[in-house]
Amino acid sequence: MLFIVLMATSGVVRADAEAETVPDASLRAVIDRVVQLDVQGRVIEGRVLGFEDSTVTIANVVTGEVTSVPRAQLVRVTLVEPSERERRRVWGLQSSLLGTVVVDVERGRLRGFASTNLLLPLITLSGESTWFAGAVGAGVSWPMSATSHWKLDLFGEVLPFHTTSFYTYLGVGVGGGFHYTAPSGFTLGFTFPIVGFASRLGHSPYGYEASFRYNDSLAYYYVGALAGMPLLTFGYRFAAH
Repeated sequence: MLFIVLMATSGVVRADAEAETVPDASLRAVIDRVVQLDVQGRVIEGRVLGFEDSTVTIANVVTGEVTSVPRAQLVRVTLVEPSERERRRVWGLQSSLLGTVVVDVERGRLRGFASTNLLLPLITLSGESTWFAGAVGAGVSWPMSATSHWKLDLFGEVLPFHTTSFYTYLGVGVGGGFHYTAPSGFTLGFTFPIVGFASRLGHSPYGYEASFRYNDSLAYYYVGALAGMPLLTFGYRFAAH
């Protein structure tokens, strides 16, 4: 008799568990939509790609990573209304108080940028020579967390830096930084040089070439980076159509 009671109780528990499972109709209604999955108290956000009897598969809207969660642990599915957060933002335009203008493109974990300093030529225009500085870089970005709008950047870069009428320095190195993209499209970025070197191009018209040593190579790399890199920028990232 006790065995029968235990079996019946077990059947009720299984029936209750099955009743709490999110039905096929609910999951079918949110296919290719961005939702929040409540998996036993842990919230996971992503675009629903499909489902089976035992799993639900979603893609992270930020990183594109595809994961499957146990359907038996799924408690609730909440639809995230279409908003700016769902829009994939690719092209960015930023500037800084130091006169740097930056154009960048971000696709998945790949990111590239090009920057130039518009203020530097203006403040050196009255001297013996006009200075120019810029930077071109490409690398990878990693989200700080699954739901964070902050990303960690690591990239290689080329830094042209012209300081006199006859010398141009070309820096090559590795840089890093962080950048933030808000759901509204507002962006904020920090970048910094890590390590690199510079070579000197051109010849002196006076027939005498000053020495250019290893320390000079390092110094001009960092000077060129400070002048041409997007050290601290803010702007807007446009949504892809």
